[in-house]
Amino acid sequence: MKLNRNIIWIVPLFFIITYPLWSIPVGDFLTPRGGFDPEIKHPPTKQTQKFSLDKVKITQNQNGKKTAFIIADTAHTGDNPDILLMDNVNADIFDDDGNITNIIAKNGEYHTETKLLTLIKDVVVHKIQDKQFLYTDLLYYDNDRRNVHCPGATLLEAEGATINGGRLDYDITTGTYVIDKRVHCVLDGLVAP
Repeated sequence: MKLNRNIIWIVPLFFIITYPLWSIPVGDFLTPRGGFDPEIKHPPTKQTQKFSLDKVKITQNQNGKKTAFIIADTAHTGDNPDILLMDNVNADIFDDDGNITNIIAKNGEYHTETKLLTLIKDVVVHKIQDKQFLYTDLLYYDNDRRNVHCPGATLLEAEGATINGGRLDYDITTGTYVIDKRVHCVLDGLVAP
């Protein structure tokens, strides 16, 4: 009985007294082998996944109604995973009455968070019901605000009218155009500077 009670303090005392004998071999055994990898010191960088898609179709809705249907031959992500870079874009934008405006472009970007569609290079807008065509090289379509913005030169053609402008804004909800920066308009053979 005395031995069991005494062993509780004898074993730790034994390890303390013999520490100089066993500490060096145990320390050598537990020392890591090999060199130090400096990459371990730094936290890993966040890796983003990039992907490519063929025949992409994007549908936008607002208040339970389809507002836009976007098709692209190909799409891929770049440095920002929230932006789809698209080629050969064909988009249909619907107004509140369901009338279709078709837009085609060579290239485009679609931001998945803001729902902003940017169309670049050889952009052609065909407002089917009004038989109007718009030609430009840069167009922004904001689905939330329901507007189209063309910051560069634009050419608008309709029956009996041709309008050259430096910039165009179109509000889909109200159906109003704002064209500025040196507007040149030809109406049924009349020229207005």
